[in-house]
Amino acid sequence: MLVTLWMLVTLALAGCATTSYTAGAVAAREGRYAEAVSHYQEALAGDPDRLDALVGLGIARFKLGALDEAIEVLERALARAPGEATARLYLGLSHLRKGDLDRAEEHLTAFAGLQPERRLAAQAQRTLKLIRTKPLPEETRAFAAASLEDEAELVQEASEAWRALEYERYNRWYYPYYPGSFYGPGCYWRSSRLRC
Repeated sequence: MLVTLWMLVTLALAGCATTSYTAGAVAAREGRYAEAVSHYQEALAGDPDRLDALVGLGIARFKLGALDEAIEVLERALARAPGEATARLYLGLSHLRKGDLDRAEEHLTAFAGLQPERRLAAQAQRTLKLIRTKPLPEETRAFAAASLEDEAELVQEASEAWRALEYERYNRWYYPYYPGSFYGPGCYWRSSRLRC
């Protein structure tokens, strides 16, 4: 009886953590970072070592400008998974925005060593070259961090768009009469045939 109760509680908490993580990811995607922070913290209450929630929380705190808190959470994520490229990137960006150029250079060099997408790697190398020309004014640091962050977001959006296209292609092949959005206005199905 006790084991069954323990299993039910564990499953319920795991479900809550997943739901909270998903809500946090949606809120972050829509730019509601304060809400995302609370959802990620709720997910981490159920599973304190959940890597994607740690990284999401660190990014949301970075976006809110809470750089010390972002650094703390992202370092926890890197302690758990040293090869996590997104955590490494945002940890470097946090140190760059904070003005700790040596730590920023260390993390961005490690990020470039993880061989990210070609354009993102080139932008990281340009940022590293700029960091090495110390001292950097606040405006230049902010610009370098923003440009590297924008490139990372562009790569992420392109990757998501490609996955969506592949999903659509798969469904079109697997389901020959898949009622997707690609048929255009005025088209409808009748007697197993598409009419336009």
